[in-house]
Amino acid sequence: MRRRARGAGEASDVNITPLLDIVFIMLIFFIVTATFVYEDGLNPNLPTPNEEENDTAPPPSLLLTVQADGFVLVDDVRVVDPKSTKPVVEEFMAKEPKGVVIISAAGDSETGIMVTTLDEARQAAGPDRYARIILAPQAKQ
Repeated sequence: MRRRARGAGEASDVNITPLLDIVFIMLIFFIVTATFVYEDGLNPNLPTPNEEENDTAPPPSLLLTVQADGFVLVDDVRVVDPKSTKPVVEEFMAKEPKGVVIISAAGDSETGIMVTTLDEARQAAGPDRYARIILAPQAKQ
């Protein structure tokens, strides 16, 4: 009797029928379990706003604008040195404890002047009022 050498002869095919059976069983399992999953959502019954709450005015604000030419405007009044904004912010915060300081810088202004203005405002406001200092982009004119 003659023996056949390995590799000689017909190539064996891979039987993928069991693989397909498992894939379809898993597919059916995930489809069935996905329909029973309950997802919590937001409560659509929102409370109705009171008219008294709508009458609240925004907090008073002080606007510091850093211009492209290096000058700083304090509520549209030109200030030569950014460090001279500190006494203005201190006075504003003493007068309006819930006030907000808004620092707006032009897109082509120097970053150093804006940072100096921000530092002076933070020092004047104190560490407990850092959240009352807001950086805002300058509106296009």
